[in-house]
Amino acid sequence: MVEFHDEEETVCEDRLRELIFTVQRHPRSSLAWRRAMNQLLLEIQRLPSLAKSSHPDYPEALNDTFLRLADEIHQFEPQQDSLRRSLTAWVNGKLRLKYRIRELVSPPGIRSRSKTRSPKIEFQRQAQRPPISLDKPLSQDVSTTFGDQLVDPGACTIEALDEQIRQAQDEQQRHRIGLQLNQYIEVDPEAKLRRCHPQDYPACNSQMLSQRLLLKCPPDKMADLAREFNINYHTLNWHWKNRGLPLLQAIAKKLGYQPDKDIEI
Repeated sequence: MVEFHDEEETVCEDRLRELIFTVQRHPRSSLAWRRAMNQLLLEIQRLPSLAKSSHPDYPEALNDTFLRLADEIHQFEPQQDSLRRSLTAWVNGKLRLKYRIRELVSPPGIRSRSKTRSPKIEFQRQAQRPPISLDKPLSQDVSTTFGDQLVDPGACTIEALDEQIRQAQDEQQRHRIGLQLNQYIEVDPEAKLRRCHPQDYPACNSQMLSQRLLLKCPPDKMADLAREFNINYHTLNWHWKNRGLPLLQAIAKKLGYQPDKDIEI
């Protein structure tokens, strides 16, 4: 029994190592990175020592942590013999998941004092400050002005800067929706995906297909799934394209997905 447990832990360690190696080696814009990252996030949620909470805002805290993980995964280096324990400690501590949970469950008075000012209050505070002079030197020792610092050789106009900010916000929003959609597929809270299946083949439901065709890295092939579940390939393929995917797209739209933009699934 112990040997089986050790073997299972070794497989999990190897799986995590493979996924981390993939996301650290491939560019973030690549399909290989997105698939490996999605699978890595699912594996992390199964880590037994991952900080968890029943607080209703925990999913949002977890999503924020995963967004930070996507930005900083290239910096991760195991510090313990066990990769699982090292990764758990990194997410809980370095990425501050356990501290976010402490803030969630702390008394309202303490939590309100520890939070950053609201955008409205912060805006009012900033509005009371004197305007920044673009022509005034930054110090008495140099003639460089704040306006000089804004000049970018890459033609950084106000319009270009606005566009860069918009693109960055769009990318973050797409990634957030992708994370939420991944979690929806795994939990299927309303059983919509599980109820969507070819007649007489409940095991070939859209939750299973989403997990095996979209979230798994590498994804399974439709032909292999048809053989595994002993269902006609064309029947399964038609169901996925005409029932499963449209249902998944409708769920994504409710999460904020805009069809004219790519989403990181």
